[in-house]
Amino acid sequence: MKKVALTAEKRERGKGVSRRLRSDKRIPAVLYGKSVDPMPISVDWLEMEKLVKGEAGMNVMVDLSIAGGDSGMALIRDYQADPFKRKFTHIDFQAITMTDKLEIEVPIDLVGQSIGVKEGGVLEQMRRTLHIAALPDKIPSKIEIDITGLNIGDSFHANEINLPEGVEFPHVGNYTIAAVVPPTKVEETVAVPAEGAEGVALAEGVEGAAPAEGAAPAEGAETKPEEKKE
Repeated sequence: MKKVALTAEKRERGKGVSRRLRSDKRIPAVLYGKSVDPMPISVDWLEMEKLVKGEAGMNVMVDLSIAGGDSGMALIRDYQADPFKRKFTHIDFQAITMTDKLEIEVPIDLVGQSIGVKEGGVLEQMRRTLHIAALPDKIPSKIEIDITGLNIGDSFHANEINLPEGVEFPHVGNYTIAAVVPPTKVEETVAVPAEGAEGVALAEGVEGAAPAEGAAPAEGAETKPEEKKE
């Protein structure tokens, strides 16, 4: 897992504090953990944006230094963001130790083009992350899965993943990560004329077609006199 440095400051609690911090381009946050009492802090908005814009995104190990306090390693465990401006409004940091295993979700990256997709199949990805357990320095930034060998009708499951050394899959149950399904066929439908409408359809829609029995001749059509019966 990638390690990045971030500086934080302690913040006060109270009405209007968070709003004032955001107007100063700082993000209200909290730090907590097994051996750390919940501590209200704030981090610089620009520094935080740079931190998560790398390839690893939110899945980074933060070397958190608190002004006037201690420093240590932490993970981003949760966050809140403005739904319109897409900016952080609050962040939860979890203090960690390098000797305790952590359970965490890491991104899944499907690589290669499957045989089934080349033959017209459709790739469906059911899971975008994988739940794993590992020591902090063994947590991968992502899990790559090679789907080249998947034919139409094949699927890839979590227990088939070749995990890196020191990484465990803690789930007892298994689940599907991705599958290649047959393409959807769109069948053409042919309209069938209603009963008794065939002669009318021909008379109206086909040039030179004979009118149905008993039907009036088309306007301007030549009529023949009836033959006398002897």
